[in-house]
Amino acid sequence: MACCIDSRWSYEGLRCIRLENERLSVDILPELGGKVYRLVDKAHDYDVLWKSPRVRPHRVALHANFDDHWCGGWDDVFPCGVASHNRGGEALPHMGELWSQEWDWEVVESTRDQAELVLRFTTPITPARWERRYQIRAGEPTLRVGYTLQNVGLEPFDYNWGLHPVQPARAGMRIDLPVGRVEVANEWGGGALGREGDVYEWPRLGERDLRHVIGDPIGSYALHYATELRDGWWAVTDAPARRGFGFVFDKTVFSVLWLWLVYGGWRSYQQLIVEPWTGYPSHLDEAVAADRAQTLGPGATLTTEVSAVLYSGVESVSSLSADGGVVP
Repeated sequence: MACCIDSRWSYEGLRCIRLENERLSVDILPELGGKVYRLVDKAHDYDVLWKSPRVRPHRVALHANFDDHWCGGWDDVFPCGVASHNRGGEALPHMGELWSQEWDWEVVESTRDQAELVLRFTTPITPARWERRYQIRAGEPTLRVGYTLQNVGLEPFDYNWGLHPVQPARAGMRIDLPVGRVEVANEWGGGALGREGDVYEWPRLGERDLRHVIGDPIGSYALHYATELRDGWWAVTDAPARRGFGFVFDKTVFSVLWLWLVYGGWRSYQQLIVEPWTGYPSHLDEAVAADRAQTLGPGATLTTEVSAVLYSGVESVSSLSADGGVVP
């Protein structure tokens, strides 16, 4: 089939817009922050994104607790992770101002060769105007997302911005990251995934090779920061199935990878989240104090593109490109 966009769907009472070509199918929920709810590898009839078995998509208030309402999928996080304060002392929501709000949308192209959907939103607390352009091309296993962020206020603002795609954690999955130094930010579960403050060279943390996903719950979960990126991509491969999913991004914009390893220790979930971020740590106040947050001045604009890539035929990855090219 050729490319197409269908905006006539609904899911759990929310509008659902589907972009589709021969290789992939993408479902986007504009009333829930423009969340990518499904990203289906059609060759394997497999949705790469994790879904909560206990939370369905639903409308959410601005200052709601993200964790309590999180149904899965891929969200954008801005201008903070955990609930924080901006430089004016105003409270910022847990996981920011994007994920809970309704975005305007427009189909700008729907041809056999290419389909493109644009979503727009201005955040209510931070004076930030956002635009996302979701694009697919005929025959390509890639969802391209073009971002534009503009400060429409009179003063600079500080921010951390991250991409938050969650996958199920299963035995046989392998994480490949082109990184060096990694810091253990937090660990819950007795040190099975390191201890807060540990520093190691990817992928070996003591005797454990963290490339290999733990498929059985061990009652532990952790957040690690990969702060030395050699290249702008990550890949997670289901080795037995010889299929995978990864991101390609500009590492001058997203200079840190946050790695969440959730092996039964948080709400009994099995999850893996590899997140490109513009800074760290999660608390914006602390990131600003450590000079690890970003600042955008009045009228300034940031543009960048991220590619979500499906691939197959390999058990590990040494290089991933935006057009779907993969090197084992």
